[in-house]
Amino acid sequence: MSNGAEAILTALPARVYYLTASGKDLWCRRPYTFVFSTSRAAERFATQLGTDLELVPIAISTTDLVSADGLEALRQQAVTRIFVDPEVDAASGDVHGKILRLEAGASA
Repeated sequence: MSNGAEAILTALPARVYYLTASGKDLWCRRPYTFVFSTSRAAERFATQLGTDLELVPIAISTTDLVSADGLEALRQQAVTRIFVDPEVDAASGDVHGKILRLEAGASA
């Protein structure tokens, strides 16, 4: 496992939630994706963000997220940054939160 994957693994709980519109595929705003510690936090963020899509949270094992297949899927989506438990600033609309960097070419 690469240092980048290890950093992501240690920064997250054993299970995280991501947002999806399809029930499977991870929703992102390139180059960012968003993961959450709880389903409720993911739901709150989707509401705050106010997209036209009906986004719902889905759980994934953090080890699956940083597996070779998981990292490759993120790379294929051109994701280079992972927001952890982000919040939307009501006044500015800016997204704030801890950001983890996904290293190009890193593997599990």
